[in-house]
Amino acid sequence: MQLSLDPKNKLKSFKMLSHGGVLKKSKRKVARPIVPGKITHVVFKSSKAKDNLSFYKNRLLVKSVLQERSKKYFIEILDFVNMGNHLHLKVRFKNPIFFKNFLRTFSALLARKITKARKGFKFGKFWDGLVFTRVLTSSFEMLGLKAYFQANRIERQRGYRKREEYLDNFKNHWKKISVQV
Repeated sequence: MQLSLDPKNKLKSFKMLSHGGVLKKSKRKVARPIVPGKITHVVFKSSKAKDNLSFYKNRLLVKSVLQERSKKYFIEILDFVNMGNHLHLKVRFKNPIFFKNFLRTFSALLARKITKARKGFKFGKFWDGLVFTRVLTSSFEMLGLKAYFQANRIERQRGYRKREEYLDNFKNHWKKISVQV
């Protein structure tokens, strides 16, 4: 896929390079943008992942399934954050078919193992929507994603208020840097 982005229209660029998620439910379907070699932000979200079904409570299972599937499909996991009801991944891959297979099989296998669904013991729909993916195209986007992952880790450890304080500090620092450049 050839990337030709208009830097003046950031919203259009975001829509071109992102796919899935709960915000795009019931919208016209388009092909998932896949760019081998580029870093991609991936989010798996389930509102049913609470209590015993929580990804955080089942973190060892999540980690083992993630390692097994990423190894099988040659997906490089650069960063990973488990928020309990959703998972954030920062990945890189070379083969688009392997990446699609990874998304499909990881989500299916994880849902099946967490819910203990099997023949005769159905659980129903587990995921909120399609897996969200976003192709990162600049070092600024990568820096923003790094801060977002760190903010999620802070929220997991110290609460939402501390997360917001961290993001406010990051935004203020970002403004100072962008004015100097």
